[in-house]
Amino acid sequence: MRPGGRVESAAMLAVSSRAVNLAAALVAACLLASVSRAQAPTPAKPATSTTKPASSTSRPKPKPGSTATKKKTAKPAPPAPPPPPPAVELIGLIVMPADAMRAGPPSGAFDGEGRRGAAARFDAQPVQGVSSIKPGGTAGAWWALSDNGFGGKWNSSDYRLCLYLFDVRPRTEPGGDSRNALQAVIELSDPAKFFPWRLAEENSPERLLTGIDADPESLVTMPDETFWIGDEMGPWLMHFSIDGELLAPPVELPDNVRSADHPLAIAHADIPRLPHSRGLEAMDLAGDNKTLVSILEGTVGGDAPRTLRVLRYDTSAGKWLNGTLIYERDADTVSVTDMSLIDGNRFVVMERDDKQGDAARAKRVYSIDLDRALPGKPLQKKLVIDLLSIGNARGLATTTPLDAPFRFPYLTTESIQVLDRKHVVIVNDNNYPATGGRGVGVKDATEWIWLELASAL
Repeated sequence: MRPGGRVESAAMLAVSSRAVNLAAALVAACLLASVSRAQAPTPAKPATSTTKPASSTSRPKPKPGSTATKKKTAKPAPPAPPPPPPAVELIGLIVMPADAMRAGPPSGAFDGEGRRGAAARFDAQPVQGVSSIKPGGTAGAWWALSDNGFGGKWNSSDYRLCLYLFDVRPRTEPGGDSRNALQAVIELSDPAKFFPWRLAEENSPERLLTGIDADPESLVTMPDETFWIGDEMGPWLMHFSIDGELLAPPVELPDNVRSADHPLAIAHADIPRLPHSRGLEAMDLAGDNKTLVSILEGTVGGDAPRTLRVLRYDTSAGKWLNGTLIYERDADTVSVTDMSLIDGNRFVVMERDDKQGDAARAKRVYSIDLDRALPGKPLQKKLVIDLLSIGNARGLATTTPLDAPFRFPYLTTESIQVLDRKHVVIVNDNNYPATGGRGVGVKDATEWIWLELASAL
């Protein structure tokens, strides 16, 4: 890490060396007419007859326009339910406490309208809101991207945007030991003044970014040790150094697609084509190590319902690639929340509904292949994980009976990382201090789960 970068160390459970990399883990899953009726031909009329012969099957010819002339339309059969995914087993688990804090100024002083209260709710900065993860450089090390703070633009101006570096060793057997340590914090900043809009900390020398300036949702670690971050407020692509310094102006979306939180939309200088919080939620690097592939969380105004744009950005050329692909979410989900590379141009994609706890019904992971995209058609999807039906044969989830499936029912299931073709890691964004994922009134923790798939991706 370059001297002079702003990096703070803070321990949640233990602190280890700063240079760290991914703990190889284990996780995963896999998965897996119409009937036509022939219409009997009408017997031909005898040529010599002027009247239709009476028979047991003959009927008086109805008058034109009568109800008898209308064809009876058979009710369409209900669509067949999708096949269940292959079995998936919980093989690793870490639960980070909801109330973990790191060093920093008090936070949570503003309400949803941006009005400052009498006092900040928290004495420091919460370690919360994991919206994307990537393996670090050593065994057990994970980069984790924090979201914008407290769930909205206006109530998060005193939350400092950052990257966490964790040392995470999952529990792999009941009662087994585990490790959950915050090794370092990299605060995002713009000392070179690339950000074109006024910052909350505009006049500070470091120009630290806060939750009113941007909403980081997706993270990509590059071979040159820089970071690309996908944001929801622009939406923007943002390129940062290993020290968290912005390296260039934010990249706007093609076709001038902007959200309702974009500064131009707020100033009524442009019409937003995306709602609040529906930007660059899902993103990863393709197998060529230069192309960022992202799926917008929301449908762009004017596009077909439930369709989401798949965008590709060439980091070496610094431009969006031509040809927008299409992803279609399920009828019972509200958003795509993350994606992770399998290999080449194959990815897993996570979808969710807006329910949590016992009410959650749709938390799914699909595989897609961009190389099989057809012009104007949504990408084919294959269900590989149902996050509400996970095996718990090892008894890692102690609150779940061994004969019952383990459920991951958080409102925001936001991070997924493929480790290999049979193992993945998934993390929820706990939206601190939100409650309800594991019970009414229970503060949402940050859970990391390692899954093993019965069939290879």
